[in-house]
Amino acid sequence: MKSLLAGITVLIMVCTGAYSQELTAKTPIENFAAFAENEQLDVKEWSITLKETISRSDSLLLEKKISESYRTAEVSYEDQENANKIILKDGLINKEFDESYSIILPKNKDEKAELVYYIAGKGTISLTPEVKDRIRETEKRYFSKNVLIFSCLKAESSGIIDDVLVYKKFKQTFDIKPLDQVAEKDWTSSSGYTEKWGQAIPTAGGKMNVQFATRTLGGRTNITIGTPIITAEY
Repeated sequence: MKSLLAGITVLIMVCTGAYSQELTAKTPIENFAAFAENEQLDVKEWSITLKETISRSDSLLLEKKISESYRTAEVSYEDQENANKIILKDGLINKEFDESYSIILPKNKDEKAELVYYIAGKGTISLTPEVKDRIRETEKRYFSKNVLIFSCLKAESSGIIDDVLVYKKFKQTFDIKPLDQVAEKDWTSSSGYTEKWGQAIPTAGGKMNVQFATRTLGGRTNITIGTPIITAEY
């Protein structure tokens, strides 16, 4: 699919997931931000999510430990269909970034719990060394080497844009080997593999660790990029 869109806003969402990694200048989130800016796209927001399966006994200890790390802890509870969710936030409003922890306890007692850390900010100006240090410290304090890390970056561009050309440049920039492509009327999905991210999942066509999807609706093209796969709705 090839779309030339004039005088409209194009939303680009870049999502990444990778196993435990040092948050240095070479992380996917910063590489994608640089790519977006090189394409004259305005980076609007970013997010990083850490997830790990934990024991139920550890979940109780972590809830206490995380609560004590905040000067003013704000704790809420959600009763979901298959699980109970504990959400911990800092009661003090931070305008630089949004941050929360979630502990998910399945109602099936035989299933393990899950710890989720989420942090998000606006534009690249909020992705500061202090924020990177905060994420690194959180990973070391509450997670193990089995943590799964997802990153997301959103950018916008108004004017003429060719989504096929953007994907071609993305493949070249990150040296992606194409694996599979599905195309429908207003939607495409392409998967591939790059050595730049160590983790991958097996598929019939080979190892896969990057997925690129586009959707055109109402004069707007949404581009979603994920590694190893896209986990968000697109």
